[in-house]
Amino acid sequence: MKIKSILIFLLFTSCHPLFCSWQNGYEELNYEPSKREIIGKYELSEKSKSYLNEDYYTWPLKLKISENKQFKFLFEDNPESLADKIFADKEKGNDSKKNKTGKWFYSFMDKEKICYFELEGICVQPLCKKDGKISIMITIGDGDECNGIVYEKVE
Repeated sequence: MKIKSILIFLLFTSCHPLFCSWQNGYEELNYEPSKREIIGKYELSEKSKSYLNEDYYTWPLKLKISENKQFKFLFEDNPESLADKIFADKEKGNDSKKNKTGKWFYSFMDKEKICYFELEGICVQPLCKKDGKISIMITIGDGDECNGIVYEKVE
């Protein structure tokens, strides 16, 4: 009985939950994908749009991962928004809402069988798949709060 009580106590007092609902349905890659598998165009998932509610249009709706290790978020005439705060690039003086660019990287941890994906200055997350398509997850705010959005590969 003591062990059960301790487990329940830890479950409800732990800083980080066991899982985040926004990640449901996505499977972490347990192999090293080819560069070709990652390169392409991604769009904000419908579930992410729903999470962002009526403000989803204030986020870049598309993401392009290029062969030259560059990424580009496409704002497509989105109004000034929360995304501007998230993707602000004050050091370079880039206040363009048209796009945010940077470098991307991935590394496969053979021992753990996890592929980590990084959008420089934005996120480092395990690379995932859903319905056979690569998905890039971005945690919003403090990871303990379990909020995030997902870009799913469309081409």
